[in-house]
Order: sequence, then structure tokens, then C-alpha cells
Amino acid sequence: MSAPLLDEVVLSDANLSAQKANLNSKASKLYMAWVSPEMLLHAVASTALAVAVYLTMSPGLGSSTAGASAHLLVGLVLGGLLIVRVVVGIYRVHEAAMLVQDFAKSCRTIAVLSAFVSETLTISAAAEIEKSAISRFRFELSRLLNLAFSHYNQTLMGMKVIMPATPLRASEDKTESELLAASHSPTVMVCKLLAGLFEQQRAAKRITAEQTALLGSKIADMVATYHSTLAVVLAPSPVSLSSFTFFFTSAWAYTAGPAMALKLLETAPATGVMPLAVYTFALSLFFFGLYQAGEIVEEPLVYVTELINTKDTAHSLSDDLASIIGGDHPVFLPAPAKEAEEN
Repeated sequence: MSAPLLDEVVLSDANLSAQKANLNSKASKLYMAWVSPEMLLHAVASTALAVAVYLTMSPGLGSSTAGASAHLLVGLVLGGLLIVRVVVGIYRVHEAAMLVQDFAKSCRTIAVLSAFVSETLTISAAAEIEKSAISRFRFELSRLLNLAFSHYNQTLMGMKVIMPATPLRASEDKTESELLAASHSPTVMVCKLLAGLFEQQRAAKRITAEQTALLGSKIADMVATYHSTLAVVLAPSPVSLSSFTFFFTSAWAYTAGPAMALKLLETAPATGVMPLAVYTFALSLFFFGLYQAGEIVEEPLVYVTELINTKDTAHSLSDDLASIIGGDHPVFLPAPAKEAEEN
């Protein structure tokens, strides 16, 4: 870490630290998510089967060495498949999280580029009207960017905003909320409103055609990110892969215990049933837990919304937009209450 300059004052970023702490807190709640009741029940059942075989079979019955080797080979291949499935799921979760940040980045970029919009040179009689128009533009820009992220945020969770929060509703156009509620892609509709807002500024000669085109490209980036997110939401679940891995995980785990019981009866019958039960339970829980951990490949956005507090992200974005755009307007998306956050 580089030392600060002689007259530089550096403090820790309280907002960033709070978001990281909240993320770690949510991650800790999912620490044992791989031990689901269903997987735990399978581990207990496979252990009970192994114990039953040990108690009912006679010592010295013997087991096939070729069968044990084949079972071990299948276990190695199955373990590799389950690990690959987990890695693919982690990659998809990272990709989904990046989409959320890309959408927020596009909103901030448009807010920065809105500095292009400035008052035109007018006579003193019209100066007040022009100043009022710029103030109205900044308010509408901030409102629409917050509204876009609000709709996008609900898309992440498979929800749809029927009526936005009161601060995000248009004060002049009463039909805007109804049109957005009727639209199948309200986020795209808000992007259209943003494009129309900048077109109004171009028509009023507050920005040039080149600057309008640049702002339009950033709005297009928001639409592209939305559709990429929609592709993740609507991506077909790999049912065949999940069914295949679950079947062979169950088959392997339920036969591993009895195979070990027969081997133990052949080589060391006096060892007892307790080591067999502990080892079978641990091995079954490992494979079933690995299968459960890989389920993120099916619903990556679900895990993203469980890990990332999107309300905190929305408030941070709203606060940044209010600072960047300037003007006399509030932070449209307030910070979530701690009580609601903990629940």
C-alpha cells in the first residue's frame, strides 16, 4: 500500500466498507447452504444401508476386487463432473453479478455525460425560463435513471413493478406508470423515455447531435445489459445434466457404503460398525453436498440477489446520481432500514 502524500488526508470509505460487511454477512448465512435437508436425508439413508449390510452379512463373505476398482473409477469421474458443475455455476454467478454492475455503470456514465447539457445563450427575459428548463431536465434525468434501475432490479428477482414508488412517478404524465405496467419490458420503455429526453435537449440546441449520439450509445448499452440479464433469467435449466448427475451421485453413494461394509467384513470384521458409519456418512455428505453446491448453475441470478443487497446498490447509485447530475432533487431511492435488511 502506497503512503499518502505529505498534505493528503485519507480515510477509509465508510460506504464501501459497509457494503462489503453486508456482503460478507449475507455470504456467511449461506455458508452451510450446501447441507440441505434433502441432501442430509440422502446421506443418512446411505449410511443406514451400509450399517444394515454390515450387520446382516456374515464375516469373510468376500467382495470383488474388480467391482471395487470399477466403483472407485466411477467415483473419481463423478467427482470431477460435480466439481466442473460447481465451477461453471460460479462462473455464471460472476457473470450475472457483472451485469448488475454494468447496468449501474451505464446509469452513472449517462449522469456524467449529462454535463453536456447546458443553458443556451438567451436574452435576459428568457434566461429564467431556460434555467427552469435545465433544472427540470436534471430532475427528470435523475428520476428516469433511478426508475430504470428500479425496474431492472425487479427483473433480477423475476418481479415486475406495477406501481413505482411515489418519488419515481411522473408528476406531469399520469399515464407513464400505466404504460410501464402494461409493457412486457418496462426497463426498455424507460430507456426510450431517456432517449426522448435527450432528443428534447438536442431540439432545444442545448447539446449537439454528436453528443446526443454518444448519450444514445450509452442508453443502448443499458438495453444490451438488460437483454443479457433477460437471457440469464430465461436460459433453459440444464435439466438433463442435473438429472444425470443426481442419478449417478445417488447410485454411487448408496452402493459405496455396502461395498465398504463387505470389504470391512472381509479384511477386518472386528473393527466394528462405528468407523463404517462415520466414514460412509462423511463420504455421502461430501458427494451430495457437492451436487447441492453445483445447483447455482441452474439459477445464478437467485444466488446473486441473495448475496448482493440490491437495495443498498440502488441507494448508492441514487446518491451518486443526485451528486453527479446536480440540481434541486432528492435521493430517489433511500437506504433500506436495518430491521428490514436483517429480516
